[in-house]
Amino acid sequence: MTSGNVNIPEQTAINLRGMTADDLLAASGLSKALGWPHRLEDWEFMLRLGHGLVATLDNGEVIGTILWWSFGERYATVGLIIVSSAWQGHGIGTSMLTTVRRSLPGYTLCLNATPAGQPLYEKLGFVPTGIVEQHQGNGGYSPIIALDAGQRMRPVVQYDLQDLVVFDNAATGMDRSVLIEELVQNAKGVVIDTEDGILGYSFCRRFGWGWLIGPVAAKTEEQAKALISHWIGTYGGEFIRIDIPTSANLSTWLDEMGLIRVDVVNTMSTEPVLIAENAPRYFALTSQALG
Repeated sequence: MTSGNVNIPEQTAINLRGMTADDLLAASGLSKALGWPHRLEDWEFMLRLGHGLVATLDNGEVIGTILWWSFGERYATVGLIIVSSAWQGHGIGTSMLTTVRRSLPGYTLCLNATPAGQPLYEKLGFVPTGIVEQHQGNGGYSPIIALDAGQRMRPVVQYDLQDLVVFDNAATGMDRSVLIEELVQNAKGVVIDTEDGILGYSFCRRFGWGWLIGPVAAKTEEQAKALISHWIGTYGGEFIRIDIPTSANLSTWLDEMGLIRVDVVNTMSTEPVLIAENAPRYFALTSQALG
């Protein structure tokens, strides 16, 4: 059917199917259209750790994406929920997220919501549980933060894997062993070590326009500062990003380090994530998508 010189399709089918590596170039194009920094390599990293869906037209064009990561048998995180601007308002985001929820019966789902996406997530049963602050910059200042007697900072080695999984599980409440193993193998990491075991860890990897610090977990705020300052000192002068929960209480300090707060998003979940009392604290996310 036509009206003047404009072609108006009578009906357009929108299909959902599993995401494959062949979809990542198109997915990367959708994130670039939003001004997001994700490189093709970042999409590859995240799909390798989890699962995804794409929304497509009959001609195969990818117009929507969603990824999710199962961490143990109780929790999962969801991210990279994108719908092409030309197709927003057609219920595609709702369909994708509903499909993911049905594929994870009994799971508590967590995500970080942009203001544009939050109304949809609230309709689907997600409630705000916190705020994440995005800091970035060239890291112009990184003081040496002294550790207590008996503590030392050293590079992560393969032997640390099980201890890191246990420590991360305590800090996040989730079994993220697959993620931690990937980071040990393919990211740079340091731990604060003692004779009685590790007291904190941090990882740093290539992401977007430069380097991303995270995840970071530690027993104390000063230990977290030492772990983060290590990477600012290592890559100072290059672009660095870090995403922190407001509860980490590091925003003012990061501003002073030259990593300025540029954005905030709301953390949301379908049920509270349970963290044990006196557990290590989670000071920086792996990424906004992964949590």
